[in-house]
Amino acid sequence: MKLKLYLLVIALSAWSLQSCDSDDESISVPIELQNAFSSKYPNAGNVKWETKSGYYVADFRDGYETSAWFLPDGNWCMTETDIPYTKLPEAIKNSFEKSEYKDWKKDDVDMLERQGMGTMYVIEVERQDQEVELYYSEDGVLIKSVVDTDDQDNYLPIPQLTAKMKSFIEGKYPEAKIMEIDKEDSGYTEVDILHNGSSKEVLFNQGGDWISTSWDVGIIPVTVGTIISEQFPDYHIDDSEYFETSSEGYYYLIELEADNLPDKKIKITSDGTIL
Repeated sequence: MKLKLYLLVIALSAWSLQSCDSDDESISVPIELQNAFSSKYPNAGNVKWETKSGYYVADFRDGYETSAWFLPDGNWCMTETDIPYTKLPEAIKNSFEKSEYKDWKKDDVDMLERQGMGTMYVIEVERQDQEVELYYSEDGVLIKSVVDTDDQDNYLPIPQLTAKMKSFIEGKYPEAKIMEIDKEDSGYTEVDILHNGSSKEVLFNQGGDWISTSWDVGIIPVTVGTIISEQFPDYHIDDSEYFETSSEGYYYLIELEADNLPDKKIKITSDGTIL
């Protein structure tokens, strides 16, 4: 994710920081930030400050090992709390224990709170040389799964949506919770939302115009299933997504598999028209 740090760098330079990343002994914490931190975490103990990627980060204990990220003016951005698996919401534990990863070793569990976004819980699992991070909403919906490469900080505060993007989501998907924002190198922005109990991916172009929204579906219309059976009798459905797009309308993207045949992906509308 690309962070727009220009203004942050200017602000930080005003406090004469010597580097982007420094420890508690070499930084001066602005009084506004100290007051904001004390107000938000009055019971924090063993507080140590450092700077990361243009943010002030407080590492402390408040029942559990916690890291809170702030801007120099005291504006809170993110808190990461290391919690035991037993303290996860029951809905998440139930979802995880029915997933394909239920027999994997649970390595770590984090609660991730970020400004303007829904709370997420991240279960890190591993098996042999594979490591995966599973991101869940508090009501047990799997938002995304990510292969853990251990080549950077696990979490960083992420940029807020433009007013144009936020207005679109609020209008098209009322009461949706924004769970994740990913700015791609291409300039496109992917936004993961939680809407009507489903995790949906909303895609915008560089200008903030809506391109598409997609989400996994477990049930497809009978008409769609019938056409697929007739047109591709040797194949079975491996995966299906529903797409709402600005250019091609609405359709299902179906992944098909068959023994000794190449996989196929087809676009098909709800009335059975193959695109």
